[in-house]
Amino acid sequence: MNVRPWALAMLVAFTLAGCAPTSVSNLTPRTVPVTSTRTYPFETTWDTSWRGMKYEDVKAWVVIDGTLYPMTRVPVAQNRWEALVPIPEGRTYIPYKYRFDYTTPGVRGRKPASEWSPEYRLVVPAK
Repeated sequence: MNVRPWALAMLVAFTLAGCAPTSVSNLTPRTVPVTSTRTYPFETTWDTSWRGMKYEDVKAWVVIDGTLYPMTRVPVAQNRWEALVPIPEGRTYIPYKYRFDYTTPGVRGRKPASEWSPEYRLVVPAK
């Protein structure tokens, strides 16, 4: 089969255009001061170029020690979420991730999918 270079380049471009790259931005500071309530804010954004994505279908969580804490969507931004999460006293180093559940368009309707962020770390200095 004799494929012309420009045809191969077009095929690659169309294939990549159909992919759905996503990006997670952690907006939570690395270090936060101790609060009297021991609840701390977590904030993130999740962007995708997936065609047909319905942001109202996206659900986000903060995952700490295997526990999922639901996040709420910030009203003024379609792709930003926040949550107040309780951290037990005495913990000064908290590894966490974000999880995003969403649906993607398919041939036979929408299908569920999930994505995890990389691991981040929150430091709460000891009193």
